[in-house]
Amino acid sequence: MRIIYKLEEMTETARGWLAGGAVGFVPTRGYLHQGHIALIEAAKQECEISVVSIFVNQMQFDRQEDFTQYPRNMARDLQLLNRTHVDVLFLPRAEEIYPPNFSTYVTPVGPVAERLEGVTGPAYIRGVSTHITKLFQLVRPDIVYFGQKNAQQVAVVRQLIRDLNIDVNLRVIPTVRESDGLAMSSQNHLLSPVERKAAGIVYRALLAGKALAEKHEGRPAAIEKAMTDLIATEPLVQLDYAAVCQPETMNELDNVKPRCMLVIAARIGSIRLIDNFVWQEKGRWQM
Repeated sequence: MRIIYKLEEMTETARGWLAGGAVGFVPTRGYLHQGHIALIEAAKQECEISVVSIFVNQMQFDRQEDFTQYPRNMARDLQLLNRTHVDVLFLPRAEEIYPPNFSTYVTPVGPVAERLEGVTGPAYIRGVSTHITKLFQLVRPDIVYFGQKNAQQVAVVRQLIRDLNIDVNLRVIPTVRESDGLAMSSQNHLLSPVERKAAGIVYRALLAGKALAEKHEGRPAAIEKAMTDLIATEPLVQLDYAAVCQPETMNELDNVKPRCMLVIAARIGSIRLIDNFVWQEKGRWQM
């Protein structure tokens, strides 16, 4: 595994060696788990060269304490990446990615940027958009891989690719889950045993919303209320939002039908939980 720290070296590598085959790219914030491994395995199956980046982007965090407490363990990450035989690990330094005179940002507009996460964490959307655009310029991948768990991030990246005519294909991999359904996250291990048990309410609330949607019992507001009410039964969990929306735009819907998404964001203490189910065509669900 080749490790690259300097932006100039990453650019030269993208123009040279990486140009010799299809490049699959997995951008991460580190503290890797099985969900990341699923993305890497997909990249290795579809592409000749696999590239993973690790960078905890301070611009994506609205609260300094969230950035500070984000888990980091580079030795552990390197072991996992060596076992998966990743070709290139890109570890850019913050002072190079965002130097003191940095002043150019990518700021999407419209529902995909202004609803849900755009309300609860406005810095997140601009931070994701700016950072991913920079990574695309540096790595020049053919295919980029994201997990479905961060559905609004996926929607933002899809809009970036379309609006800025970025020459990259987007692959979205289903959410990898713990045995009780909790979506895997780099921060799950920070939950206490009691909090970890309480966190399962998010998955159960999505299941409740899914059951109502399949029975056509209730318009979006009724399903949102059902998910909200179930979350409220767990006192350790503080709900940010429970919504039914269109998965590519985050727009509200008048009716619940295939091509809709159920999405929940909540907090347990300082840990944020995000999860979603997407009702696909022909009645299938991506969970």
